[in-house]
Amino acid sequence: MTEMPRDITLVPPRLSMPDQDLKQPFHDPAAPDRLTPVHGVWLARIFLFLLPSFLTGLLAHTCYTWFAAAGDVTPPELTLTAVIAFSFFWVAFALGSAVLGLIHSPDPRVTTADPKQAAPLDVAMLVMMYGEDARDTIGRAAELTSGLNAYGDNHHYTLYVLSDTRDMALQRQEELVVAEISREMPNTDIFYRWRPENRDYKSGNLREWVTTHGAGFDAMLVLDADSYMTPETVSKLADLLSNDPTAGLLQPINRLLPGETFWQRMQEFAVEVYGQTLGRGFALWTGNEANYFGHNAMIRTAAFATAAGLPHLPGRRPLGGVILSHDFVEAALIRRAGWSVRMVPEAEDSFETTPEHVPAYIKRDHRWCQGNIQHMRLLRVPGLSWISRFHMLQGAMAYLTSLAWLFLVVLWTLVGDHTTNGLLVYFKPDDPLTPMWPKFPSISLAMVAGLIAVALIAPKVLGAIGFVARGGLRGKSAIRFVLSMLVEIIVAVAIAPILMLQHVRALTRIALGRDGGWGAHQSGTPSFGWLMRFHWLETVAGAVLLGLVAVGAVTVWLIPIGASLAFAGPLSALLALDARHWPLFDFQNQEAARDKPAVMSIEPKPVL
Repeated sequence: MTEMPRDITLVPPRLSMPDQDLKQPFHDPAAPDRLTPVHGVWLARIFLFLLPSFLTGLLAHTCYTWFAAAGDVTPPELTLTAVIAFSFFWVAFALGSAVLGLIHSPDPRVTTADPKQAAPLDVAMLVMMYGEDARDTIGRAAELTSGLNAYGDNHHYTLYVLSDTRDMALQRQEELVVAEISREMPNTDIFYRWRPENRDYKSGNLREWVTTHGAGFDAMLVLDADSYMTPETVSKLADLLSNDPTAGLLQPINRLLPGETFWQRMQEFAVEVYGQTLGRGFALWTGNEANYFGHNAMIRTAAFATAAGLPHLPGRRPLGGVILSHDFVEAALIRRAGWSVRMVPEAEDSFETTPEHVPAYIKRDHRWCQGNIQHMRLLRVPGLSWISRFHMLQGAMAYLTSLAWLFLVVLWTLVGDHTTNGLLVYFKPDDPLTPMWPKFPSISLAMVAGLIAVALIAPKVLGAIGFVARGGLRGKSAIRFVLSMLVEIIVAVAIAPILMLQHVRALTRIALGRDGGWGAHQSGTPSFGWLMRFHWLETVAGAVLLGLVAVGAVTVWLIPIGASLAFAGPLSALLALDARHWPLFDFQNQEAARDKPAVMSIEPKPVL
């Protein structure tokens, strides 16, 4: 182990972080006896689960009516109805969160608490490194730590750079950057530690720090290499943790920093315009049982050590071994131990980045898929709250619903245009765009199309309303804003089949027992040839589907899906273009991000 701290005369005692027993309930003796009730949380939960249940029931009834109009409903048609209902519920769930987000009011404990009344905390700023640019990552964290100690609150902040970098040249650069910052910023406490063995990936990196240095700190702020937060936001989280003895973990709603490519800017627009409203709704219905997204969160160190030690799951990888999506599980275990886990939308200036292009996004998604599917094994852990179980189920469903959508396409292909085996002909042979049902086809078609459109589009519309209500436009062009929304919706629809097939590919790898591990962040502009090779599966699948449409084997209604898959490579290349000077998507209310300090002017000595 390599460590470069300044002189330490007193070595803090080790803090125990035992593996949690996932077969027995657990309560932290230091946790509060009861948590402060969150006003309106149960009413919000009732609304949230009733709305998608009602819409899903209505859609299923309408589909069943379609099939029953021509006689007996066949088993394939019953299966089709069930798959549609299963997939639609999770889509409709976002609608309820968006509605709640519009009515969410600020937490008075955050907006009215006197920061001077907060007891002083020793806060460790933990930066997790895994081969990222040292000057950018460490310099930004050092600027934040220095700014916090000069901010004027009651707390003290110490920066730890915790590296799992595998490339020794990059690791040496990290050491040089830390040494240079120590000389240029003598009033900032900064320490560096590198692990020669990358045991248990990020969760193991954090756990090693907790057991060796965590006893000296009341709280820790976990930062990824791409994290950016303002001193005001971090101080607000520290004040809230100090003033609330029941809080174990506080997670702000993360936003995205301005990027360069079309894909990044589109993602930033979606998160800023739609995501903030969804996040506020999430904060309202989760109450004291929110989730953790792995970074930019203020955590009570002792509570984390006592409650969140992750054991290896029994069995072989990919479903056994290290828990990859550790953050969901850590939040569930902290809540199980008796501490509150809360989302703090009032802590607004918390940012991260998104991958530069679609393949990098997909590769990260594959790791998340493996980790989230592991969560299915943890749903019956004793003592977990039902909300924590739902978080893990919802995370897994984000990928399993892609399998359901693919199954839906296959079912529609098999039963849609054929007369064999007694199945219905769903479209007129001489007019394949017109459905052929004997009873009220236009009303049924309009109802189904309307329900699906509402579930898909309404969360975006409600998010935009919330964005404008929060002052997001502030003199910007309303017409350009609407055009940006339309382009984002069109691209999101076009990219959906590609992500669906990639999710199914990731699930197939898991089913075959292939472990994806924890890959390093991928950056740089890919070539067109590389993109075509990366998207070979989608290209072939799309070409086959379009060919089947051309010979009349499947319905023409599948042309949009086939075209999206067939042209995945060119679409991915378009989204990887530099779009910094494009007029679209420039509506992020990110003054703090635009004013962020530049990368420190540190020129490390060459590595010999």
